[in-house]
Amino acid sequence: YLSTDTYLDIYTMPDGPTKNKKKKDFDDIVENFIIAAGQNGLTVDAEAGWRNWAEVGNTYKAFATLNYVIEFNKSHKEKFRGFQYDVEPYLLESYKLDKEAVLSNFLNLINKTIIKLNGSDLELSVVIPDFYDGQSRQTPEFSYLGKDGYTLDHLLSMLDQREGSKIMVMSYRNFSLGHDGSVDISKAEIEEADKSKTKIVVAQETGDVLPAYMTFHNTSKNYYKKQVAIIEKTFAKDKSYAGVATHYINALMELN
Repeated sequence: YLSTDTYLDIYTMPDGPTKNKKKKDFDDIVENFIIAAGQNGLTVDAEAGWRNWAEVGNTYKAFATLNYVIEFNKSHKEKFRGFQYDVEPYLLESYKLDKEAVLSNFLNLINKTIIKLNGSDLELSVVIPDFYDGQSRQTPEFSYLGKDGYTLDHLLSMLDQREGSKIMVMSYRNFSLGHDGSVDISKAEIEEADKSKTKIVVAQETGDVLPAYMTFHNTSKNYYKKQVAIIEKTFAKDKSYAGVATHYINALMELN
């Protein structure tokens, strides 16, 4: 997953030779990255997002980066496999006041994105926290497009319209088993997605963040691998399970 957020710095520049050169330089960096990744047996998805991108007045940022990736694939031999949103509206102050409205805005963004992706071969993935399901009751059940459900339910319903879609659940724990472990907080998403076509990726954290139980920072690479192996074994037979993602590469490589 390659962050493309900085494209917005170019997007907001006045039209002209300077902007064109910056865009060309950005394209070249992206293309070289995809080539290098391919030489090492890796595919690349573009990633972008911020907590307020689904809010009125900010959706242009989401669509600007999305359109960049769509156009890049049209004009380059080396292509992105997919596009991923890391938009986390539950971090907004307005979320505390009206969760349903903020989550509906988020769903609107995903719905419009699916429409914009018509005619593109890009896979779509969406990052969510572990509490968008009904299990923890941390988010409300609400009606969206005439259907009642939790955010996870609505997302699955929309993403099922697009082949190859994935949901990445931030199941950030440095222990896999037991109450509130990575497996425990991923079960509801996996079980619900088993009824649909959308796949679930279980995400893990290695950065220097708090609280400490959410990250493998200050643990060992061997310990990290053992915990990931438990996740893999636990969900291996679930048709919706699509592996583990790790945030992020530098921090993972720094584990002893």
